[in-house]
Amino acid sequence: MQILTRQQVAEYLALPVRTVDYYVQTKQIPYSLIGKRNVRFDKDKIDEWFKSREGVEYRRNGNTNK
Repeated sequence: MQILTRQQVAEYLALPVRTVDYYVQTKQIPYSLIGKRNVRFDKDKIDEWFKSREGVEYRRNGNTNK
């Protein structure tokens, strides 16, 4: 098992750290809390989560138009 920080997950997924934080806040990504504020991620679970997102499209502000 490989444990990753927020920054490492952001780099691994090529996302801004703020997006990773949003996914944590909205419980869209698997994570563990160490204490009250330290978030850590299991790389294997991140890989599974990413694969499960294939084909999922996100829209901002409820806009359903492309």
